[in-house]
Amino acid sequence: MSDDRRGLGRGLDDLMAQNEMDLPFLSAYGPAFDAEEDISQAKIPPEEIFDAVVRHLRSLGCKIDSVEDRKLTVQGLIVVTDEEGVQLIFENEVRLPFVPSDLASPGLSEGQIDKDGCRARVMIQAWGIEARRCLSRFIEHVNINDDE
Repeated sequence: MSDDRRGLGRGLDDLMAQNEMDLPFLSAYGPAFDAEEDISQAKIPPEEIFDAVVRHLRSLGCKIDSVEDRKLTVQGLIVVTDEEGVQLIFENEVRLPFVPSDLASPGLSEGQIDKDGCRARVMIQAWGIEARRCLSRFIEHVNINDDE
């Protein structure tokens, strides 16, 4: 079917010409990378994230008796608060249930998994579903492997 019969009124040249006119107007909003940080998830104080981690771990059935200096250890998980967020350090004898993309989800940063897959670390910078999922997956993994 020819372009005339389909009723295509604009070609690539027309679209490119239109974009050349629109781009100066759009650039008035500034570069995308400057706005990206403001648009991303709201910054939550690390102390509040730590409290949310503790509540979530308790809801998963973890016994947390004491918390000293915003640091705790439970079932192979070390949780430490610092200025950037809450650092999670996972250790297990069996390969962890994570792949690198799990530790690069929204709200998480600096995710690393050791080559053998038995140790990982990630920084929570914004509390959300991805952070809860990460913790839940680890605790479930540890509990399943402890039962075997």
